[in-house]
Amino acid sequence: MKTAAALALLGALLAPAQSGAPSKWTLAHAEVVLTQSTFFVTDETQADRPDYQLAFSARASRSLRVVGRVLVFSGLGHDVLTSTDVRVRFTFKRPGRITRFQGPAADPSQPSFPIRAAFYYAWYPEAWFRYPVIPYSRFRPSLDLYSADDARIVRKHTDAMTYAHLNAGIYSWWGRDGYPPTDDRFDRYLAAARTTPFRWAIYYEREGYANPSVETIRSDLEYIRDRYASKPAYLKVEGRFVVYVYGDSADTCDATAVRWREANTVGAYIVLKAFDGFRTCNAQPDAWHQYSAAVAAYDFSPDAFMIAPGFDEWSESSPRLARDVSRWRSDITAMVASNARWQLVLTFNEWPEGTAIESADEWATPSGYGAYLDALHELLP
Repeated sequence: MKTAAALALLGALLAPAQSGAPSKWTLAHAEVVLTQSTFFVTDETQADRPDYQLAFSARASRSLRVVGRVLVFSGLGHDVLTSTDVRVRFTFKRPGRITRFQGPAADPSQPSFPIRAAFYYAWYPEAWFRYPVIPYSRFRPSLDLYSADDARIVRKHTDAMTYAHLNAGIYSWWGRDGYPPTDDRFDRYLAAARTTPFRWAIYYEREGYANPSVETIRSDLEYIRDRYASKPAYLKVEGRFVVYVYGDSADTCDATAVRWREANTVGAYIVLKAFDGFRTCNAQPDAWHQYSAAVAAYDFSPDAFMIAPGFDEWSESSPRLARDVSRWRSDITAMVASNARWQLVLTFNEWPEGTAIESADEWATPSGYGAYLDALHELLP
């Protein structure tokens, strides 16, 4: 809460002087002004032009210094967009304008094979509710019924996957106008991972529920390239941005793989969901994966090895795959031993189907990350 003294000082600063001359822009004035607002700034000194929503505490404001004849800040600000304290530098001008802004450098690294990634869902809070069941899950996440719009959740999830020695998240994406609004949320995830080695790739969901045309796929790939792939935290293989593609039981070589080959004029690295006869298809993508968390492990070496902790959907009378941490540990060991290029976890947080490895009340541990992430932390290199 703003104190009366601070408000009085701020009012004195911003009010016109009775003489008509502007009041002096002092260090004390500037410290007060810095703490009164959230500042929306862009770092134009860096190629990816990252955006920030910065708030400053009274303690942080004391990092303002007079340098020559200007006020310079060099210290920590809290980025509301990513729920992270970041070290920044800028010039602070009257009446409270940030100029010459510089934030932290991005981590430019990309993982090398084997890449270990988890399928991730930013479907919340929408997916908690399937009338009349609230929440639609047999399990209760340790972070409770969270929202993917909450920057603190994005930060905690990024930290949790990093703790588990995962390199990347495969982000369920429903398109530019899809529901849930995963497109609107993805920027925050890329921003949160920007200064870390953790990376994100899109999981193209619509292929599993329709047969988008070559033109639609090409347009979507161009959109992903232009809006996301240039961000430091987007996953790339040999410089090519990665797109995973969901599928259904009707997929075939001619109906699916050929269509994606024709659409991919932007050089994306495409990982298709496997179908019957996929190995003999004459339109091979860059890699194949499988998605069915009702099976404990799939071995598609050398392309991929996939593991799941369990499958226990609320509406079904018994689990399709019962949870067993001992089996999970054995499956992790087998995945590592496979040396498959893509080593995939199904899933980080698909709570309606009960396939999540994120910490839950039912498997919480002293680490705070839960038994399934603890096992990955211990067994993954």
